[in-house]
Amino acid sequence: MNVRLFLMVGCVAGMCAACTHKGAGSNTDNQIVVHTLILEADSLMRSDSLFWNVPVDRAHPRVCIHDSLIREKLDSAISLCPDKQIYLLKYTYLLRSWRLPEVLALLREMDTCMCDSMSPELWNMKAMLEDYQGDSVVARKDFLRADSAYGVKVQEVAQDSLMYGFVRLEKALNLSLMKNDFHLLQEEFAFYERVHGSGISGMEQWKKWTDKREYYRQMFGRPE
Repeated sequence: MNVRLFLMVGCVAGMCAACTHKGAGSNTDNQIVVHTLILEADSLMRSDSLFWNVPVDRAHPRVCIHDSLIREKLDSAISLCPDKQIYLLKYTYLLRSWRLPEVLALLREMDTCMCDSMSPELWNMKAMLEDYQGDSVVARKDFLRADSAYGVKVQEVAQDSLMYGFVRLEKALNLSLMKNDFHLLQEEFAFYERVHGSGISGMEQWKKWTDKREYYRQMFGRPE
């Protein structure tokens, strides 16, 4: 599994925090129910160690032993409290299950109900999946939204030279995919290596990409 996929699937530790929306008196009861549901869903995921700890096998993706029950709990939690943390937990679960059509459907739902809270990585994933499915118009819109969000993130991590360089690389990759021109990414790699004296371990393959179709084949496999 490549570095970027690891980061996308990776760590959603702390996603089991309770929903914090303000509302009527009954909202406190909802928070308790939601908190219980997501803790139970998270526990069920982690109880299947082969699902949770083994790297994603895109050719033979694993289905969690408790799949139906996990989905039921996550969907119930979202219906009670459409909170970013709960969406991210379901997003991570679907991505680890390698259910790309369902990941895209979830990202579209998040776009509808909480677009102001979406990270650049989520916009980029949505853009890639829209493009991968053939909707280049929507994909371009999402790539541009990802670019704006990456611009904000670059400023936020400006004091951390390693994170600053990595986010700039992700921003460049996002634009390279949108334009199908990977010179932007190669230039950013050259800049990173001039500043740090070396590249990022595990990212050598990024330098080889010259076409978005090649990138999508490596990331997602054949179009569905």
